[in-house]
Amino acid sequence: MTEGRGSRVTLQRRMLLLGMIPRYPRQRSAPELLERLAHRGLDVSLRTIERDLENLSLFLPLARDERARPYGWYWTTDAPLQDVPAMDPETALTLCVLDEHAASLLPPVARARLAPLLQRAEEVLAAAGEHSGLRLWPERVRVLSSAPPLIPPPIPKGVFETVQQALLERRCLDIDYRSRSKEALSRYRVHPLALVLREPMTYLVATVGEYTDPRHLALNRFESATISSEAVRDPPEGFDLNTFVAAGSFDYPEEGEIRLELRVDAALAYHLQEARLSDDQELVVEDDGRVRVTATVRQTARLRWWILGLGTAVEVMGPSALRVTIAEEVTELSALYVCR
Repeated sequence: MTEGRGSRVTLQRRMLLLGMIPRYPRQRSAPELLERLAHRGLDVSLRTIERDLENLSLFLPLARDERARPYGWYWTTDAPLQDVPAMDPETALTLCVLDEHAASLLPPVARARLAPLLQRAEEVLAAAGEHSGLRLWPERVRVLSSAPPLIPPPIPKGVFETVQQALLERRCLDIDYRSRSKEALSRYRVHPLALVLREPMTYLVATVGEYTDPRHLALNRFESATISSEAVRDPPEGFDLNTFVAAGSFDYPEEGEIRLELRVDAALAYHLQEARLSDDQELVVEDDGRVRVTATVRQTARLRWWILGLGTAVEVMGPSALRVTIAEEVTELSALYVCR
């Protein structure tokens, strides 16, 4: 190992070491610190760690508890917060995974601030070695959707970033919007409230013009978006994003809650036992081996699609209106597949 590389390795080890030492009254011994470094892929001796601790304590507010061996090391209570540019591999992995899966949740200014940290995170993971479990983690984890993978509709260039910035600055947007039901292009001034990403679509929740009822606007239908100098007005009284979503605003609501009653086969019952329809779900095994499932759910088009997608694995027993609706759709579906 060259002298320069040896110095860099020593510096990295000591910076990681500093981040592992707790503040008084907590403490960690040299063997405990050695074990933590080993988990991070650093193979050093206990004596090396002990020398590091002794050398660092000469010019940093580190102390050790000498009442019992092995000595416990800690930052003193009056030690200032150390702004050391060290990053452990676990933090590096967290940043890289968050950037991959949640980048669209952050406004551009925040992503720009993260750029140096992300670059450093990649360097730390690379330094962990080709066979490090942490470095290989992103290759060993996948998030799968239960629905067919749909390609997100393209959003005009610059629109998403502009909408994010307006939401961040709490300013109005002037938009050219083409609704799904109308071909004509309409111009609106909107007051942004929130962004909702529901794959494969991205929506802006906002009030439009002088109206105070929240609406959701698909970003792919924006032709243009410009940030106005006008500040957004206060949200409608009682507006809460979680309540707005839970109310079925993105679920094609048809009615309120219903007491759903299904007869399902054993395989589907097993799945529903693991992933419940609701907190009050009940399962009862019947004499023929099928299972009766009851649960309080919101009646939406998405619920109907889910039931139809299960085919003969499920039979709707109630409510009667839903049973009739499913029967009518199955009849129409059957007619489509009549041999010609």
